[in-house]
Amino acid sequence: MKRRAALGKHAAPAATGLDNYRYNELQNKTCLLDPDTIFGPYGIDGELHRHDVRESQKGIDLYLDLGVMDVETCEPLPDAWLSIWACNATGTYSGYTGINPDTVSVLDGWTTRSDGTTDDETFLRGVSKTNEAGMAEFLTIFPGYYESRTTHIHVTVQTNVTEDDTSYSDAAIQHVGQLFFTEDLINSVYQFAPYKSHLSTLNRTLNSEDSVYSVANADGYNAIISTELIGATLAEGLIGYITIGVNKSAEAINTTGESVNVQGYLPTVSLSASAQAAANTKDAAEGYKINGMKV
Repeated sequence: MKRRAALGKHAAPAATGLDNYRYNELQNKTCLLDPDTIFGPYGIDGELHRHDVRESQKGIDLYLDLGVMDVETCEPLPDAWLSIWACNATGTYSGYTGINPDTVSVLDGWTTRSDGTTDDETFLRGVSKTNEAGMAEFLTIFPGYYESRTTHIHVTVQTNVTEDDTSYSDAAIQHVGQLFFTEDLINSVYQFAPYKSHLSTLNRTLNSEDSVYSVANADGYNAIISTELIGATLAEGLIGYITIGVNKSAEAINTTGESVNVQGYLPTVSLSASAQAAANTKDAAEGYKINGMKV
């Protein structure tokens, strides 16, 4: 079902320039398949093609560098499309801002649409394509948490994507996963506002208590993002890195059915040309082209 008016597909990427990611090549070259997990209740099909997904959300900045490896060849996988989404510092997902993160129930005065969404917000969601070195980068914030889940970021990897449309229906989804952080880092970040205020309303689920965490870290794979400080202090932000191993020849992952969410399908998005243009303008102002490359 459409939750935005169909005014245009995702814009095609601009011509690439020199890479200026924090990491320009795979940092972990161990050839392991990343276990698939679940889309979860807040997945959406299709988002803005952009580097900076923060919009107006407050929190600790996180430059998230994702390397993708083809486990059939144990080489970097170029031209793979990655989608990420995460909740904000107080546990709310865009598209679902009418859902109380402490109870996962609808807030007073809100209603859910037939596809499960409550609004058209797009913060902390985005899609980008890996370069020749198998790398893609997003500028996001360190995520918060919500009821029954530890701190995490969702990610999908798609192949065989049409350049002007990154919809799941037009590609083979080779991986759906979730990425995590160490308990020590989570505790340190959550001493800052606005994260700290959420601790007073909802006890945080630990990694050891999270069922998805154990699945994501199965079969020898480490789903914890490696991080380092951008500057001298945590308040200045973080750089995060992880390698995702995928099998591009594997059968594509289903986007319908009871295992996807309670609706049995992902809400779909057809974004306006003006929304994509605004995202392009913001990335360009920060020195990035639409595909995450520096101008």
